[in-house]
Amino acid sequence: MKIKLQNGLPIVSLTLTQSYQSIVLHNVLFDSSCAETVFDTDAFNAIGIHI
Repeated sequence: MKIKLQNGLPIVSLTLTQSYQSIVLHNVLFDSSCAETVFDTDAFNAIGIHI
């Protein structure tokens, strides 16, 4: 995993795969101590994940 600092925050790209379809989410804040994570659900719909 490549972590880049942007304005002092750790930023990564994240690849999600569902049923052989993948999507890459760029500029994701990497926070290992957070209780919840927020993603763009429209991006998930593109690979068949419906929330």
